[in-house]
Amino acid sequence: MPPLFHRFLITLCLLIPVALAQEKVPQVLFLGDQVHGTVVQEAAKELGGKVRIHFPSVGSANDSGTTLTQIDSLLGEMKWDIIYFNFGIGDLFYKDPATREIRIMTKDAGGVRVSTPEQYEKQLDALVQRLKTTKAKLIWGSTTPMAKANNLFDANSEIEYNTIAARVMAKHKVPVVDLHGYIMAQFKPDDKHPPYTQYAKEMEKRGHPLHAPLVRALTQ
Repeated sequence: MPPLFHRFLITLCLLIPVALAQEKVPQVLFLGDQVHGTVVQEAAKELGGKVRIHFPSVGSANDSGTTLTQIDSLLGEMKWDIIYFNFGIGDLFYKDPATREIRIMTKDAGGVRVSTPEQYEKQLDALVQRLKTTKAKLIWGSTTPMAKANNLFDANSEIEYNTIAARVMAKHKVPVVDLHGYIMAQFKPDDKHPPYTQYAKEMEKRGHPLHAPLVRALTQ
């Protein structure tokens, strides 16, 4: 083999692993409700090809209890680099107490919380323990404000559940993207709050996109 060609092959063999490493894109799984999912979708658009964000192809991840029962299906077979998760709004709604599945029912009609504070903490702790077994980097997102009650949940009820979640994440050393604090920093005490589904639009108007803290967390 000519020396020049031999050197070329050696160089090529050295460069191929480097090129493959540079092409590897972190695979991110999102687990959470649809409201939080809109924030994740906007983050994915801004990040472009820097990371690849996936949503579960099967199952439901709207509340911590349902997610816990379906976690194996939600995780699937893929090896995840990062799992970004949030549960809160789905746990705070009132549901029909007579059905096993979650059927929304107003408080006035006899509805009960999807998850009591005690259930929420227990379920969240169990979920974190399960997610840690994947060896993925875990990132928690705090629940966004629910300042205006609509007879399906209590106004500001997310504050207690965010406190519970913060305690669980501190216990397991899971970093937190504090979307709740990020939003509240842009509102004065007498400001009118939008419905819980409209904070992304409102924050965009105020020049502070709601997905910005998540983008920073994923790029770090």
